[in-house]
Amino acid sequence: MRKTLMGAALFALLTGAIAAQDEEAQPGAKILERTRADSALLLPQAGSGGSDKSRLNVSEQKQTEFKVEVEGCDKLKAFLSTPIGLDKSRKYALVIALNGSGYETADDLKSAARLSSGRDPLLLASLQYSAERAINEDISVIEPLVEPEKLQEAFGWLLKKVMTDQPVDPQRVFLFGGRGANDEAVAWARQLWEDDPDAFPFRACLYDGPMWGFDAEAAPPVPTVFSVMDWDVEGIDEKEKKRSPAAFANKLMARGVPAEYHIFKADFMTAEPERLIQIHRAAINRLGGPGAEEYPPDESRYLGTKTAADDLPWSEHKDPWANEVIAYAKSEDWKLAWERGNNVLNDKNIKTKEKRELKDFMKEFEKYVKSELERLDASIQKSIKADFWPNTWHWQRLKAMQEAFGELDWYKKKNYAQTLETLKTYGPAKRDQARKEKLFEAVKLELEGKRDEAKKIYQEIAGQKKDDGGVSTWPYAAEYRLSWWMSVE
Repeated sequence: MRKTLMGAALFALLTGAIAAQDEEAQPGAKILERTRADSALLLPQAGSGGSDKSRLNVSEQKQTEFKVEVEGCDKLKAFLSTPIGLDKSRKYALVIALNGSGYETADDLKSAARLSSGRDPLLLASLQYSAERAINEDISVIEPLVEPEKLQEAFGWLLKKVMTDQPVDPQRVFLFGGRGANDEAVAWARQLWEDDPDAFPFRACLYDGPMWGFDAEAAPPVPTVFSVMDWDVEGIDEKEKKRSPAAFANKLMARGVPAEYHIFKADFMTAEPERLIQIHRAAINRLGGPGAEEYPPDESRYLGTKTAADDLPWSEHKDPWANEVIAYAKSEDWKLAWERGNNVLNDKNIKTKEKRELKDFMKEFEKYVKSELERLDASIQKSIKADFWPNTWHWQRLKAMQEAFGELDWYKKKNYAQTLETLKTYGPAKRDQARKEKLFEAVKLELEGKRDEAKKIYQEIAGQKKDDGGVSTWPYAAEYRLSWWMSVE
């Protein structure tokens, strides 16, 4: 009965059907209000997140181990991962990470710590709650060290301790349930919500891998992100589909809870690929953070072709540092290329004579960048005059170069930033904005439970994939939503 009442309360809040004074009387009212606002930060989902071609930038972390001060949990170990150079005067997002089997937690936490980045450094904490027991010389098993109720008590203690001892932003606390441990994460989140909705600590719940025991009706009504690798759901039958993350995401959306579903290709042997980290990091970044990192669109949707004029003038250099700069530039990461070269030149621990080759190369590099910016700008200006989207290769490179050089004096004297701004407001951009607004309307209708109306709009927008050169994100976003649409009966 409780979960039914909570589902009804959430639905009413998201549709604005309850008066303000009544909202305040509902259990977890403030959490529900924040969920309503967060839906606009996460949705519409543009597609499966991340990019296989983008480098994962991570911030260096330090891991520490400490005792669990909970009666009956003396065999458990607690771990905390903090950014190097932690600034106690600022507030950090916190991720409670349950991943792996709860056995090799130190290594699992290091992997999960890749969620942290320089633009949004995070604190992460976890428990080691399982141990290996040998059956015989050839066989061993992983067994829990405490009962589920004690494990939840220990995680509650960990959460409270880290929030007390560390500079945590209480509005940015997240639960990450990785494969092998997502069932424990789901059970704990559900129990916390049932015990005290008003004190529910997590801004969002992030889950990876198959989750056959998830109950969408009883799940906490906070943003929920699911990710699966393609082989997770390959060949599953109709019965299994009804208990898959895609089905759970559909049920949450029908209930009024914003949910993302990501499916991506991955090697069977890769435990936590970079793409997975990119997906969940994006949700953390959006919810109270600096916003998600921007990834280049799928090259199959690029407008225009890449020609010899787009190739870099360098292939290999005799100086190893210059080769690093070239490698970053080839991956279109001009910011890292510029930073790497200049960091070496400014390193006083490296002798001047050892940097001569790099110094000469960086002068050549800067000269090329200035010339290339002129070429890119001229190309895009032609498209603006023609009221048509520009060559995507040129557009993406100009954006990357602005990120790298936008604060330099010589760059500010040019009009490249204005060119990029114009691309946000001219004809094709206005038409694209109209598609976006229509897609937001579909999401709103879906969260209100008007699934048939929402589906019609998704289908309408998906049919516009070829409009304006076929580079618009929103028709593909609508098509992606339809690709995992399921009945919620």
